[in-house]
Amino acid sequence: MPQEVKLRIALECRIDDPRQGAGASTLSLAHFLSAGGGEGQEYTFLVHEDSKDWLAPHVFGPCKLVGIPRRRSEGLRKALRSVAPLREAWRKFSRSGDRIPASDGYVEAEGFDLVHFPTQSAYLTRIPSIYQPWDLQHLHYPEFFSRFEYLVRERRYRAFCRQARRVCVQTEWSKRDLVDSYGIDQEKIAVIPWGSVLDAHTPPSPESIRAAVEKFQLPAQFFFYPAVTWPHKNHAVVLRALQRLRAEEGRTVFAYFSGAPTPHRRELESLARQLGVSAQIRFLGYLPAPELRALFATATALVFPSKFEGFGLPILEAFQAGLPVLCSHATVLPEVAGAGALFFDPDSPAELAERMKAVLDDPELRRKLASRGRETLSRSSMQETAAAFRNLYRQVVLEARAEATAEKASTAR
Repeated sequence: MPQEVKLRIALECRIDDPRQGAGASTLSLAHFLSAGGGEGQEYTFLVHEDSKDWLAPHVFGPCKLVGIPRRRSEGLRKALRSVAPLREAWRKFSRSGDRIPASDGYVEAEGFDLVHFPTQSAYLTRIPSIYQPWDLQHLHYPEFFSRFEYLVRERRYRAFCRQARRVCVQTEWSKRDLVDSYGIDQEKIAVIPWGSVLDAHTPPSPESIRAAVEKFQLPAQFFFYPAVTWPHKNHAVVLRALQRLRAEEGRTVFAYFSGAPTPHRRELESLARQLGVSAQIRFLGYLPAPELRALFATATALVFPSKFEGFGLPILEAFQAGLPVLCSHATVLPEVAGAGALFFDPDSPAELAERMKAVLDDPELRRKLASRGRETLSRSSMQETAAAFRNLYRQVVLEARAEATAEKASTAR
């Protein structure tokens, strides 16, 4: 009896900065597709040739990693990416930003059955595809984007959604947003929640926790917020809440922030100086997984004040670490956090200050929140996320094959 031919799935992971949330989510998916045994499928993760290390340890079993050299324009764009004036000049004079990217031909030449775009970056291809627009933030907060960025997002996201056989999101809120904003048929949208991405990493040892406490001079109590310093992440409301607690309660409360820096960080540091809370905060920058896990293990609570999210992975990470969560009630966050968090208005420093004070002063509240968080987390896992994608891959490929067969038969008649 002939052996069943495996479905060949390409996952497009050529992203410039894997330190952000899209990188963490892709890494965890790679880890659990690798660990799952394949089930009649094999997966090829496509990365930049000069950027393999972030994903390589998590690709094994039915998965493999392929490094693809950057095109010259990509290399120049990467070099200019961190220099704002040069980046804007590149955008102005290059035509790469005002067109919809097309495939470089690799996935077609290799004959993949399906290409999955697990981040918002994608390209036009004749291969059946799954596209994940993690959020449509530009439609809700256009002030956080330049006119150029807004137009590029809008044009590309719509095109990639039209092209895809399935558009995948993580929450029902995001599904409704896609239906309302882009008019996408609900049947075309797959909702696949993520689990905690910490599952892909080794738990912190007592030694690594002690090393982090010493390295970062962590106080006995502090709030932790792991997020890139984009404006919508709303670090400013935390600074203002710290100022209120000191001015009105006489309390010196500390907050530690991790995540890759952006130009907006300078504005936050300036605001901290104006409010007189500079000594109460630390921006730690990007942290490798062992140090990140150590911060989760030692913080008093996670504070998550974002104004807009497509999911909110750190909330699930906090639940897994047994950390109480203070969370804004914006967009998808009530759906993700459920009963496991204390919610607050992301525009209210006073309300956040009240929540912070309550968590600091009440050990029983911290215990209850941690317990509710673990219960919420028990309803999802990265194993289930990977299994859902395996099922979706098979469904999409079989649909595409059936349509191709029917079209061929119709043509023959």
